[in-house]
Amino acid sequence: MKRSLLVALLFVLVLVCVVLAALCARASGLTLGGAAPTVRRGLDYAKSPHIVVDTLNLTHWLHGADRKSFALTPTLIADTIDRTAPALLVRHTGRVMYVLKDRESQFNDEAAREVYKQAAERNGVYVYVAERYPDPPKGVAPSAEHSARGRDDFFVAMLAHRWRCAVLTEDRLRDFDRFRATIQPFHVYEFAFWRATPHREFVRPESSAYARMKKPRMVRYAGYFPDPGR
Repeated sequence: MKRSLLVALLFVLVLVCVVLAALCARASGLTLGGAAPTVRRGLDYAKSPHIVVDTLNLTHWLHGADRKSFALTPTLIADTIDRTAPALLVRHTGRVMYVLKDRESQFNDEAAREVYKQAAERNGVYVYVAERYPDPPKGVAPSAEHSARGRDDFFVAMLAHRWRCAVLTEDRLRDFDRFRATIQPFHVYEFAFWRATPHREFVRPESSAYARMKKPRMVRYAGYFPDPGR
């Protein structure tokens, strides 16, 4: 009789342990049995330590409030970085990444790149310049669509996907679904504040590697800066 009670007690204890283990696994997001455990992750990209900045859009927002005409020169863009980097670095302790492109009417020269390099060093940030090729490699056919000029927006999405973070912009990226079909191959100079020479990256938007890339999570300027029109 005593032996039967002991066996029954041990059975109950084992059953309780199994139930408790299952409850703990569920609470931690693990699944038991079969292949290796998997973790369910609900990442909020807006809370990432990193941030990607749509720099030309930010420059228009910042300098357009005075309702005076202005040209998007390297000096003006660098001024935008100088004025906004401190606030971004307070909120984001990882990589603060400013993305822009060369003009459609002319190619960048070394003098322009030097301005961006110094802005990166001066502010402790990363500056990425998406540039056209003078003689682009074979890719999609040239297009007159507005989306064809969105190489900086495409690279913004690439960085947001790569670093699992949000994009700071007022742009809605309505052309996003047309980027891969219309943007010709381009190259990007990355100016890192800690590196003496830039890193160069070559991008072919039509590549199948980007087929599953989605429109990035976007956050607005109001969450970071006072309204420049006030």
